[in-house]
Amino acid sequence: MEQEARSVVPPPVFATPLDVAAGGESAPTWWQPGWHDIARFVGWRWVLLAPALGVVAAFVGAFLWAPLRGVLLIVGAKLLLLVAAVALSLAAYVIRRAVRARTEPFCIFCGYNLTGLPDNYRCPECGRPYTWRLVDEYRKDPLWFAARWKMHTQHPAGATPFAAGSVRRARRAQDGTE
Repeated sequence: MEQEARSVVPPPVFATPLDVAAGGESAPTWWQPGWHDIARFVGWRWVLLAPALGVVAAFVGAFLWAPLRGVLLIVGAKLLLLVAAVALSLAAYVIRRAVRARTEPFCIFCGYNLTGLPDNYRCPECGRPYTWRLVDEYRKDPLWFAARWKMHTQHPAGATPFAAGSVRRARRAQDGTE
């Protein structure tokens, strides 16, 4: 049983954001599902956004009507943060689910349908290179893929090698350790 758990974690990675060619631009635009895709996958979860709209409306009303302002700003700030967290979590969930639901191969930069095109080619729409492995890795979790690419680009450049010269031998410690 323990052997099986070790073989599963971490999942195999077949492509990474490092495989994304730099191209001419510094930060590529990643394909995100459109409103019609999002509406299809939200379903009953729109109910979770109704309190968010109510809290936002209450805050707008508080700024327009002074007696409500003090109470709502003190009590409602935590509620506003909670509702915003629910809305952002829902948005991330829906985007992830909509990208996974796309069964045909697509360009991770512009969303163009790549059916019938060969592997290791350029997208005819945006001209960026792609591989099927890269598309599959992006499909697993697009937000995480984009975040990994961004973090990779923020790494400092590798240091240039240098000649270190001779190393002096340190004096031997009195306690027997080196």
